[in-house]
Amino acid sequence: MTYAPGIEEFIDRSNAAIPLDFYKLPLDEQRSMYVGLKDVFEFPLPAGVTSVDETVDGHTFRIYRPDTLRGDGVICYIRAGGFVVGSLETHDSVVAELAANTGLISVALDYRLAPEHPFPAPLEDCYGALVALVAGAERYGFDPAKVVVTGESSGANMAVVLCMMSRDRGGPAIRGHALISPVLNFARWRTGGEDAPLLTGGEMEYYTACYCPDPATTEEPYVSPLLNGEFHDLPPAYVMGTELDSLLVDSRQYAEQLEKQGIPVTLVVEPGLVHSSIRARGLSAGAAEAWRRFCAHSALLTEGAVR
Repeated sequence: MTYAPGIEEFIDRSNAAIPLDFYKLPLDEQRSMYVGLKDVFEFPLPAGVTSVDETVDGHTFRIYRPDTLRGDGVICYIRAGGFVVGSLETHDSVVAELAANTGLISVALDYRLAPEHPFPAPLEDCYGALVALVAGAERYGFDPAKVVVTGESSGANMAVVLCMMSRDRGGPAIRGHALISPVLNFARWRTGGEDAPLLTGGEMEYYTACYCPDPATTEEPYVSPLLNGEFHDLPPAYVMGTELDSLLVDSRQYAEQLEKQGIPVTLVVEPGLVHSSIRARGLSAGAAEAWRRFCAHSALLTEGAVR
């Protein structure tokens, strides 16, 4: 196993802050540790970006606006955290950087957490926030025909499913979607699985049980798209996988499914990177470049371009 420069230090610092078995701790301790990663990996908010929280019909989202816009599209971001940990605050710098790097309005969609709120509650929260956001496009200052949905890990799962839901429900017209290490087959983890750096089989089993307390739910198309999902009429995609991630297979299989439907898709496997490597962008030149590449492709998707 060969790590990209800086990634071994990233893994060591992550494991020192959050032990591999942290998912066995009480929920409040898990969530507190996850919040603490902001102090372990500090990222100053970029200059020239302001943010404001909006709540519409009970759905909350945070809008990040660059002082100088370079386009009229909008990029929605759904955070990682296994549906169990995380908040708008834990990924504040990520979405602020997305806005700064692209010059586009970027929006963090908020959602309630499992296990208190299992499937489909987090998903419906994100869909409701997306609908409310697009309904207010004129007020917020973007073109509703240029909406891109993005996400990382569990957030990437919901980004894919939001595209499916919008297609199935006649919802917002999503122009593209961009994914980082999506988890798209939860049945694979129902009874554990392989360990990888910063993502153990036990952790994945725990997150699966939290999101889907009924085992049968793991085979729902809106939970595990790779099992029973339908991929026709989905928008173009950019999929970032990382070489040393146990979820890389999901990225590859999803790209294959889109290709079979004739949907434009770009799959990039970032060498030497592990799960959650976006958090390593301050330590690893490879992670920083992967993040810049992801931002650039997300912006291209708002204009209907894929390369």
